[in-house]
Amino acid sequence: MKLKDDYRTIWNKRLLKYPSFYRKMIAYTLFSSIIPIVIVGIASYALTSNAIKDNVSQDITQILNYASRTMDTELEAVQNNLVQMELSSFFTSDLNEMKRTNYSSFYTGVYQNLLAFMNGNSRVKDIALYTLDENYLISSTYGGIKIESAVEREKYANLLDKNQQLDWKVGYSQGGKDYDSGITLTSTVPLHSKEPIGFIQVIIDNKAFESLTKQFLKYEHEQMYVMDNTGQLVFHLNGSEVPEDLYELITVTKKGEQEFIYRWQDREYLVTSTESPIQKMLFVDMIPTAELYSSARQIAGITIGIVIAVLAAGIALAMIGTRKVYSPIRKLVSLISDNQTADMGTDEFSYVNQRWKEINRKASQLEEQLNEQFPLIRELFALRLMEGQFTHDRREYLLELLRRHSIPEKQCAVVFIIAYDHLSDVTKFQETDRDLILFIIKNMTTELLEHQQLEGLVINSFNDQVVVWLWTEHEEADVWSDKLKPVIDRIREQITHFLKSPATIGLSRTTSHVEELPDLYREAQLAIHSRMINGGNQIIESKGLAISMMYRYPTEIENHLTDSLLVGDLSETKRMLDAFSDKVQSAVHNPELIMMSYDQLLSTTLRIVYLMDINSEQLFGYTTSELNVNLRKLTTIHSINEWFMDHIFEPIMLYVNSKKNQEYEQFIEKVTDYIEANYHLDISLDQCAQICNLSPQYLSKLFKRTMNISFIEYVTQLRVAKAQELLETTDLLVNEIAEQVGYNPKNFIRVFKKQVGLPPGQYREMHRK
Repeated sequence: MKLKDDYRTIWNKRLLKYPSFYRKMIAYTLFSSIIPIVIVGIASYALTSNAIKDNVSQDITQILNYASRTMDTELEAVQNNLVQMELSSFFTSDLNEMKRTNYSSFYTGVYQNLLAFMNGNSRVKDIALYTLDENYLISSTYGGIKIESAVEREKYANLLDKNQQLDWKVGYSQGGKDYDSGITLTSTVPLHSKEPIGFIQVIIDNKAFESLTKQFLKYEHEQMYVMDNTGQLVFHLNGSEVPEDLYELITVTKKGEQEFIYRWQDREYLVTSTESPIQKMLFVDMIPTAELYSSARQIAGITIGIVIAVLAAGIALAMIGTRKVYSPIRKLVSLISDNQTADMGTDEFSYVNQRWKEINRKASQLEEQLNEQFPLIRELFALRLMEGQFTHDRREYLLELLRRHSIPEKQCAVVFIIAYDHLSDVTKFQETDRDLILFIIKNMTTELLEHQQLEGLVINSFNDQVVVWLWTEHEEADVWSDKLKPVIDRIREQITHFLKSPATIGLSRTTSHVEELPDLYREAQLAIHSRMINGGNQIIESKGLAISMMYRYPTEIENHLTDSLLVGDLSETKRMLDAFSDKVQSAVHNPELIMMSYDQLLSTTLRIVYLMDINSEQLFGYTTSELNVNLRKLTTIHSINEWFMDHIFEPIMLYVNSKKNQEYEQFIEKVTDYIEANYHLDISLDQCAQICNLSPQYLSKLFKRTMNISFIEYVTQLRVAKAQELLETTDLLVNEIAEQVGYNPKNFIRVFKKQVGLPPGQYREMHRK
């Protein structure tokens, strides 16, 4: 009744101040002035949006036409320049004869022509010649390289189409990698030969398109694509992912429409397209309409501001004028009704009655929802209580919470946790049915406890376990605890029988103090965890595990130890194992907990080995189960540490260090092979670093450490050795030999004398005598 009286008082005051006809007077006054302004604002916004859309569409169409014509011109120019290069005297000569008689001059000429082509075609990313007989690729960017892989050879051989002398293809290959975007021009060498010696590929990547079109982008998220006649992406700007249905929309569904609105990834775009006249590539531009109409939104904002200002002024004037007109009437009604709105008319009463019924109906609905959710609320409260979230609150507050959730204040309590160990082969469930299994365990436990008339809560703890909190208000703790054990064992047996898989229950001690519930919960947790030592498929009672509550597994030390293993640092691994040992010895009163810690360390290490893709049985000589058995046979921490170092950690570090050395040798072998094949060219450390995907500084250090000689010294010694061989076996002039080993004559004589101790001419005379 008091609540209803309070609501009635509030509504009486509001209705007395703003009666129904008072509000109607204000509404009629505002309606006649606001509607015209709103209509004008909406019309202005619509006209502005259409005008902006038309203007932008025209601009984008012009830009796309310019970009398509320019791109066609650029591609045609590249193709013409390639044809001119292949019609030059070098490529029209007998290349097979040149390669057979003057191998070095052939590749030098090829490289010079490729560089000249690159210098004259700024849009080209790379040009390379591939010879079919030697499977040798010489690139203007990366130099020469022997293609060893059969897969790579087949890929390059497939690029040569003898039925088509010049061919444009989407995508390109470079440095052993394939790229979906970009475009490649492939041409046979010689151009019109029926038996070509190889082919030239010219690569044009996305940067060429960006340099042409980026200056025309006006909007932040504007995207531009170029696709071939199959819908495959050739070039892109601000968006490497093309909507799957965009090509079909433009060429089929929206064919004939130069622009249309398209929604993609929760964003609306204005799409404009055009086709290039020569290459017949589709140029598409996508502008977010949210950015396109930003100017219109500014106009809409100004319009809304004007409407709001006029509305505010109208409201103020209407309120002032209506209040003055109504003031005598309000005083009269107040006097007649004695400040009671019951005498003010039917409109006010109807409104009050309607609102009061609505409030009562809403309160009833909320009460029903609360009753439905109350069991879940109790479970969440109990789980928070057991996890210790109310440990530091006042006892009076805790008791109030218990009363609020219908839990007795004085009770004998026990906590046990149910967990299934693993799923056997005969079970009808799978690992993906974990939620269903927990649901079944909870329902079965609830039914059995109700059948035994035991009070408590059964909670899904969201970690593949079910937690049970039981209490009694009428029996002694010891007597009640003895009655519980057969019931708990029956619960475990029925769950095991139904799941056809083993289940384990961790049981805490019994207490008469509800404040100790977090301790009971942690005791049950430790008991259930100890099944790794004690074995599962049984009831494991707490054996003073609460003493170990202050112990915490050293996760940080474990992480540092595994990091040391991954980098092969033996000394740091030993240091971390000693730190781990010192930490677990704090639980010396509980051997089971110590063994659990080492068992977890072994599990973590085996997981690291698995992630490294190592066969653990080949590495350690034992299966995983045998390693666990061997660990359990050890009785002292010292012997456990020695076993970990000798049988687990040292084999891992030997494998890691061996793998590192193999990787280093592979890198250096790759570099030396490249130097051996291209010593006559201008070889740099940066080129070799790009081949290995390493930084020049790191490659220099790695080369020095592996070869015991610097990169420059190695190249110099190789070139001088080749020069010595030519001086001893040929009649070539010194200047010719200098060019063949990659030096100009002046530098060659100086370097040769420094390395050998004699000038080239004197060295030839001495070794021919």
